[in-house]
Amino acid sequence: MKKTWMTGRSWIRAVAATGVLLAGGAAASAESVLRIKMVGDLKQIDPIWTSSFPVRDMAYLVWDTLFAMDKDYKVQPQMVGKYDVSADAKIYTLTLRDGLKWHDGGDVTSADCIASLERWMTKDPLGGELKKYLDRFEKVDDKTFKLVLKEPWGLTLTALGKPSSYVPFMMPERLARTPPDKDVTTPVGSGPYMMKMDEWQPGAKAVYVRNPNYVPRSEPASFMAGGKIAKIDRIERIHIPDEVSAVNALLAGEIDYMEGVPPDMLPLIERSKDVEMMIRDPLGKSVQVVLNHKQPPFDNVKMRQAVQYALSQKDFQEAYFGDKTKLYKICPAIFFCGAPYETDVNSERYMNQNFDKAKALLKEAGYDGTPIIVLHQSDQKEFDDYMTVAVQALRKAGFVVDDQRIDAASVFSRRASKAPANQGGWHIFSTGWGGVDLMNPATNVFVTGACDSAWFGWPCDEELQKLRAAFFAARTDEERKATAIKLQARANDIVTFIPMGQNFIVGAKSKKLQGLLDGPVSSFWNVSKPN
Repeated sequence: MKKTWMTGRSWIRAVAATGVLLAGGAAASAESVLRIKMVGDLKQIDPIWTSSFPVRDMAYLVWDTLFAMDKDYKVQPQMVGKYDVSADAKIYTLTLRDGLKWHDGGDVTSADCIASLERWMTKDPLGGELKKYLDRFEKVDDKTFKLVLKEPWGLTLTALGKPSSYVPFMMPERLARTPPDKDVTTPVGSGPYMMKMDEWQPGAKAVYVRNPNYVPRSEPASFMAGGKIAKIDRIERIHIPDEVSAVNALLAGEIDYMEGVPPDMLPLIERSKDVEMMIRDPLGKSVQVVLNHKQPPFDNVKMRQAVQYALSQKDFQEAYFGDKTKLYKICPAIFFCGAPYETDVNSERYMNQNFDKAKALLKEAGYDGTPIIVLHQSDQKEFDDYMTVAVQALRKAGFVVDDQRIDAASVFSRRASKAPANQGGWHIFSTGWGGVDLMNPATNVFVTGACDSAWFGWPCDEELQKLRAAFFAARTDEERKATAIKLQARANDIVTFIPMGQNFIVGAKSKKLQGLLDGPVSSFWNVSKPN
């Protein structure tokens, strides 16, 4: 059946017909406005409740961090003005910068930051490690507080400055006291932009306006660190689920920036005199297939290993990128190819697709034909293509598959469910993490083996926990490398996830835009749009 695509202008008109764009357009007539199309919809706003990247990226506009990572992957003070580490490396004394205020006018205080860190440590794996070393917080005064450790831990600042989910964002104490399994719905932060809740309509648009009281650092902006200068008055995140319509909107000048341009549409970008493609993250990201260890039949390791044999990285990447082979790479390493802990150990099953071996494992496992519920993200072409390939391969290997096509935001919500698969739970979903997240065992969420505290899928493995503890305790690079290899071997044995190749996120922007920063997190401070 021939598809009829909506043009960019007709999509904008369709959204405007709801009144969402018209209201914003009238209000923004005298303002500088940046219109962006990002991957996925925005249905939640709490970056501690969910690790989804759409929420993370927009949260960076609203909330700020104590420390932040620069373009050299070094941690720098951000909200913190000065800090001191005691001679025995057990006490970190942090003092907030002058002039930090919440969007509601209140001062940012030590109590706010302590409460925010306590909530973050309950969700983030690296934060959880910090919690093991933490003896107590001590409030010195309204701007200064201490982290007192039981023993020195060399990754303390790395944890406080981690750039990706879960990011240790600071919130007012009243919000930070929200239980971590309940999402914050009030976007009061201290970041360079403020979210307009009265204009937020999931499925259509989210709006952010400049925070007039934000005090940027004096240093130049560098990745997530340095001076965050809000040069644009108003940022409109327009949700355009159809990427063809989004590209048309970009070419027509109706949006200024698009994340995730489909490879087959890059020739349109390359021929345009008004827009240009860009790759902001030099590390790129990888694609993962995640299995639910808590629900049968994937509580059986042979069933999980059968999935390893069923899938093919090459088929995944070719489905989306076609012949644009420079935009992806086949990679056996769970800690990223091209990164310090790269290894191919114990990757044979997912690097050598073999349906016969998959079927043999299903037989050994006593698979009874229970339908496998696949959360198939269908509103983003990339993941739609991946999961279409996955479903075909699983069926060919002998699995009975219930292919449930839903939007990305629904996947982000449902993957948190630990309910039986046929009662609102799930068996399989796919996701993507950046290199900055996965290249280090300290921040790779798939190697914790932490049972109910692990990332979705909840692998529970004592040996993996011991190896990860050994990584944290290692004193030399050689010891850490050796432990990382053992971690990959064990993670692949029990199938904490299945890596499906690395690739680059291709974006495109109006040539009028200036100041977009490189980095694995899409940021929009320092961006200007001269007429």
